[in-house]
Amino acid sequence: MFERDYDLKGKHASYVKYLVNNAKVFKRYIDVYMVGSVMGILHGRKATKDSSVSDEASIFAGAFNTERLKCEFLYRLIMLLDETPGLTEEQRVDRAFRVDDSMPDALKENMDLFHSYVFGGIEVLYEKYEDCTTTDDI
Repeated sequence: MFERDYDLKGKHASYVKYLVNNAKVFKRYIDVYMVGSVMGILHGRKATKDSSVSDEASIFAGAFNTERLKCEFLYRLIMLLDETPGLTEEQRVDRAFRVDDSMPDALKENMDLFHSYVFGGIEVLYEKYEDCTTTDDI
C-alpha cells in the first residue's frame, strides 16, 4: 500500500495538473491526492476512475514514501468513515486496520474504495476552484 507509482488518467490527471501547474493551488500532485481523499469523504463524493488516455499524470513512489504515514492515516480514516451499507462498526475497523498485503483481494477492494473518494475529491477541488475564479464576488 502506497509503495508504487500511481498513475492518474483522463480528467483526474488534467484536474491535478491544472491545480498544481496552472492554478498553483498546490505544490505537488501528492498534495492534491491527499486533500482529494479528505474532500471526497467530507462531501460524500465518489467517482470512478477515468481510464481514458486523454491525459496522464503520475505520483511517484518517492512522494508516497515521503508521505506514507499521512497516506496510511487518510486511508484508515476513510475506511472507518465510509458507511457502506451492511457493514458493522467492527467490520469497518477490520477494514481499516486488519486488511493488509497478505489479503490482496480485500486490499484491492479497499484501495478501489479509497481511490473513488480521491477521484471524487479531486473533482470537488477543481469545481470549487473554478467556481471561485468565475464569480464576480472575488
